[in-house]
Amino acid sequence: MTEQKLTRRRLMAITGAGAATAAGMTAFGIVPTANAGGDATTDSNSRPLADAVLAAFRRHRIVAIGDIHEQQEHHDALQTLLLDPRLPGVVNDIVVEFGNALYQPTMDRFVAGHAVEDRDLRLVWRNTTQSPVSTWDAPMYEQFFRTVRATNRPLPEPKKIRVLLGDPPIDWTRVTTRDDLLPFQDRDGHLVSVAKRQVVDKGRRALICYGSRHVMHGGDPVAQIEQMTGQRLYVILAGSHPRLATHPRRTVIPAKGTWLASADSGEFNYLPGECGVPFGEIADALLYLGQAAEQTRSLWNPAIYLDPPYWTELQRRKAINGSPIDLERAYRQEQSVVWPTPPPNDC
Repeated sequence: MTEQKLTRRRLMAITGAGAATAAGMTAFGIVPTANAGGDATTDSNSRPLADAVLAAFRRHRIVAIGDIHEQQEHHDALQTLLLDPRLPGVVNDIVVEFGNALYQPTMDRFVAGHAVEDRDLRLVWRNTTQSPVSTWDAPMYEQFFRTVRATNRPLPEPKKIRVLLGDPPIDWTRVTTRDDLLPFQDRDGHLVSVAKRQVVDKGRRALICYGSRHVMHGGDPVAQIEQMTGQRLYVILAGSHPRLATHPRRTVIPAKGTWLASADSGEFNYLPGECGVPFGEIADALLYLGQAAEQTRSLWNPAIYLDPPYWTELQRRKAINGSPIDLERAYRQEQSVVWPTPPPNDC
């Protein structure tokens, strides 16, 4: 299939620019306000997530958004991006961490609009290399796939967005010992392989939705992808800072030209930064979702784990990989959706 060339003129028409962007922000009720630190530069350069991502694709073939696992507000923001009617005109593929590549044919059928039984679809996120520590049974992950399917439904085949499953293709039915897990431990390497084979080699454009630590600048996956494409990967990481307390939620603030460039990344909440490392060294922009006390978790229904075959399989996997996780407490007991309060940072 031949991909339609994305010229600068066409992309500008899709994404909008200048006054159109400002008008769009007003239409969404997002009006820049002075933040606690009085950083006018930060406010004037911020924009809604969809506008920021589409603008980034003017200069980059691949854009990455660091995922905050189980954070509801993060995936609420992603929903607004997935439902933006401009996205299919710019993005060919979305690479996700929360899906086993063994089931790529299943996902291809599903997001294309074909009938896929729920029992088959669940295998995509339940059978990753991270099980049983992470089952990805939180409803926001299934909703992500269903939203892409809904976005694709009215589109002609060449315009449909493909979801690429980035977790190594482990087949748990063939895993009986810890040694059987060894070929699937290089998860970052598999991400790079998927990006090369399915995106770069085919001349396509991709959005990567992966855990923040996997897509930070300075890490091997980003460095390898940049070497393949010959251009910088545009990285957006979610986080909060006291100076942003009155800043509009769900907006993206660029690091370049703002105080974020030199801000200590260890001072941000729900951002896996490190003390002494400037934010501008690990990301190109910050997605602000609100302060840490405002965040909530997307949690699975404990009744899921009353299914005997599934529960037995999780216990089997725990025994194989020697995980210390308490399955009963982690999955079968009700938990609070309140986001855990982070300890004070001594940066």
